[in-house]
Amino acid sequence: MKIIDLVAILGALAWSPHLISLIRSYLTKPEVRIITQKIAEIGFTTHGPIFNVRVAFAVKNHDLVISNFRVKVTHESGEEKTYEWQGLKQQVMKMHTNEGSIPYEKENSVLAIKLNQKDVEERFVQCQEVSFIAGKRDIEDKAIKRLSYDREQDGYDPIEFLKCQESKDVYNYIKHAFSWKSGKYKVVFELESPEAFNLVDNEYEFTLTPLDIEELEKNKDFIEQDYINSFVAEEHDSHKPIRWNWRNPSIYKKN
Repeated sequence: MKIIDLVAILGALAWSPHLISLIRSYLTKPEVRIITQKIAEIGFTTHGPIFNVRVAFAVKNHDLVISNFRVKVTHESGEEKTYEWQGLKQQVMKMHTNEGSIPYEKENSVLAIKLNQKDVEERFVQCQEVSFIAGKRDIEDKAIKRLSYDREQDGYDPIEFLKCQESKDVYNYIKHAFSWKSGKYKVVFELESPEAFNLVDNEYEFTLTPLDIEELEKNKDFIEQDYINSFVAEEHDSHKPIRWNWRNPSIYKKN
């Protein structure tokens, strides 16, 4: 054996522990599998476009903390929107009555979810469109300043405030943010964690029909009333109950 061959072999052996470490690290990375309910919940309210879904998280190799949950929703036209979790619900028990089982759910923080290998974590994840939230905040800040000024004046009337230009700007911004369209949507779930991990089964699809869009667009007519209801008591003449329209399309794994 020549000296150069020996050097090559020794060099390869020196790299072996590192390669083994890399392979072991990849093979033992947490793997998170996303399992969705068969339907999603699509909406539009004063919170803008909404995408809610009940999901189960299954993890293997070792436990993992999820620090963020996003959903990229892309229409067949190519228009893409990103939704981010704003609330979580977790079923903790069921009450059994003569009419059947009634699930009891509690609200959870959206700071993080601890996933462990022993249990499948199930959550109802409530998501809002990211760019809408940022844009609405700027418009609402102006309305809040106007509200602070009006409250310091004699004869403050919340109904009159809700008729001012700053309030109208908020209503108009929300209504113009309606982005749902009929057609097929691609859904990609994205998770964040302080640790590296592999994500599988995270691409899905659903379809909205023209009837779905027609029903969702009716919610635009409730925007002003929802703000009125938040400013006055139920017994006030201006208070009227609202029933938002929601759509529940089938959601299925992308082929």
